Amino acid sequence: MTNELSAPRPHGVAANRLWRHLVRAAGRDTRPLVRPADRAHSRLMVQRALAVLMALMLAVAATWATWVGEHRRVLDDERRQVRATTVTEAVASASDTRSGVPDAALAEATWSRPGSGAHSGVVEVPPGTAAGSVVRIWVDEHGRLVPKPPTDADMAMASALAGVSVFTVLAGAAAAVTGFRDRRLDARTLEAWEAEWAAVEPRWSGRRDE
Repeated sequence: MTNELSAPRPHGVAANRLWRHLVRAAGRDTRPLVRPADRAHSRLMVQRALAVLMALMLAVAATWATWVGEHRRVLDDERRQVRATTVTEAVASASDTRSGVPDAALAEATWSRPGSGAHSGVVEVPPGTAAGSVVRIWVDEHGRLVPKPPTDADMAMASALAGVSVFTVLAGAAAAVTGFRDRRLDARTLEAWEAEWAAVEPRWSGRRDE
């Protein structure tokens, strides 16, 4: 049976580690075993944490800006839903017949919008729509066909994608830069340690150079 007093306590480990890096980076850790390289490493860790925090803040800002922009674009858009009359029977498109059960079809139709006159074109209709049927379509201020407005779910997805993209790029760049600098620091530390050991080892071991 595992002793509860000796069991590891993972809670707060990351926070404690970051706090130790903060103390060491500020030069407040005066223990004799703490080397200048350790303080430099802690400064890199603090910089990485700050960069990730900044990336998170910018990602939230990008998410909010995209959400507001999408709503403003929908409000400012002049698209309107009008009635169109089909002049041909619905024909399933090639992409819809791949699964064997078409979800939509295409048909020639005519429509009009006040101030833009009469229009005609190919519109998307439910499968089996007969000629002479009335369907609803979306058009712009000139009466041209346009996609239907995005739903709240569409705008939320676009906003989330913008935020995730910003965070991924910025946090990834910060991790790459600090990781590269950390590897260079480790290499310099190892070289310094080897040089110091080469000078100390003969005296410590009693070996004399021949």
